[in-house]
Amino acid sequence: MQNRERTWKLVSTLSGMLGAVIAKKIIKAVYWAVRKDTDPDSPFEPADRRFSLGNALLWAVAAGVGLGVAKVVSNRVAAIGWEVATGTPPPGIDEKPTP
Repeated sequence: MQNRERTWKLVSTLSGMLGAVIAKKIIKAVYWAVRKDTDPDSPFEPADRRFSLGNALLWAVAAGVGLGVAKVVSNRVAAIGWEVATGTPPPGIDEKPTP
């Protein structure tokens, strides 16, 4: 049982990391598509003083929402993959019938 829990923790962590990397790339692409009026030579670094406060706040909101969604999706994909591979729900997930 201990190995099963460790394996699940590894699988869910790796899928979360992959989901975060993919989400960051998507969020950045969408940000640049929405902010067409932004100078292409401006730095894309929210901590940089040349990156306006409005853009930094927009980025913070988009990143928060995007990474939250990515976490949920990546955890669900990992759980589905686990169920397909093992035929059982992941450790710590109670399988309750839907009414």
